[in-house]
Amino acid sequence: MIKVKLFGKLREKFGNEILINRREMMVEELLNLLIKRDSSLSNIKRHIIFSINHRRAVEKEKIKEGDTVSVFITPTGG
Repeated sequence: MIKVKLFGKLREKFGNEILINRREMMVEELLNLLIKRDSSLSNIKRHIIFSINHRRAVEKEKIKEGDTVSVFITPTGG
């Protein structure tokens, strides 16, 4: 089981967390799963940040069973 914690606008769209019943997956697969659930994310996908167990992660990193992934949208301001 992989635990995905969501923050900001993502939390509003999907809730606090998602549990994924997989032994492993790539960060890129998780991003595609989120986009599949809400296609509007495809417009901002380059602004979505991932961390695995509190370490920044890139799309080609592997998520393993038992990991906690946090997903954020890059903060912006004016």
